[in-house]
Amino acid sequence: MKYLNLSRSLYYRFAYLLIVAAFVAACATQLAPSYDASIFDGLTASNKDVQTLFASLTPAVSSKTYSARKPLYNHIIGQLDALEIQARSRPIPSPITLERANTVLSSNGLGPLLNDPKFTDFPSARSIHDASETIKNMRLADQRDGLRGAEISAFENQTAVYLAQAITYEAFLKR
Repeated sequence: MKYLNLSRSLYYRFAYLLIVAAFVAACATQLAPSYDASIFDGLTASNKDVQTLFASLTPAVSSKTYSARKPLYNHIIGQLDALEIQARSRPIPSPITLERANTVLSSNGLGPLLNDPKFTDFPSARSIHDASETIKNMRLADQRDGLRGAEISAFENQTAVYLAQAITYEAFLKR
């Protein structure tokens, strides 16, 4: 009879452990937001449009010809602002995910993504926002005074860094 009670007790303990293990396995923690192909594709398209804009700027452009560039500025800014909203609509990434993405960026010679809780906890959204702000500032300078060589290069380099950060992070999520 003792043997039967011991066997039954082990059986219940084993069943309990199986139930707990199944419950824990079902509660998987997501370390990173889900990959969203529309964000990645949108960033790729925006990058092409940004590069087209910079390619259209000769060593200097006059504010008198700004109206010809205005639609492209507006298109790029609209794209980037829409992508920022999409990127913000996903779950917040874990610090581990951000650290891994920054390792990839560092190995490519790019600065780290910033996780600024006052603005957003979404690294690619921050980079997209900063790229949009850079293009907005460029549009304003172009409209007011036109753009010249070093100024064009500064805007181009700054925008390229922000877009590279966002594209790298989104590609990292695809893994």
